[in-house]
Amino acid sequence: MNAIPFLLIMALIVWYWQINLRAREHAIRQCRLICNDMKLQLLDQTVALASMAIQLEKRYQIRLVRKYRFEISQDGFNRYQGCMKLHGLKLQYAEFNLPDGTVIMDRDNRQVH
Repeated sequence: MNAIPFLLIMALIVWYWQINLRAREHAIRQCRLICNDMKLQLLDQTVALASMAIQLEKRYQIRLVRKYRFEISQDGFNRYQGCMKLHGLKLQYAEFNLPDGTVIMDRDNRQVH
């Protein structure tokens, strides 16, 4: 009988891990698409979770908000920082700190700044 709580905790840990892996893969796909449009190279192994929070939205829906940091390159030699914010699996924005200035793309891949 003592094994049931342990198994439930292990199942929750595996579930949480799987959800975070799926969100990271989604973030990489979204970022790669934007980088291709902007003629930038995403350095895949640099995508990392920077922060995660729980947000209460309209109609009392709970949504995980994740912020990922990554590195990009224009020429293959120099590295620049970027970040993106996801609400659930929906992209809110992607920010690229390039030498010409910061570029912010919204969820519709439109340049905001």
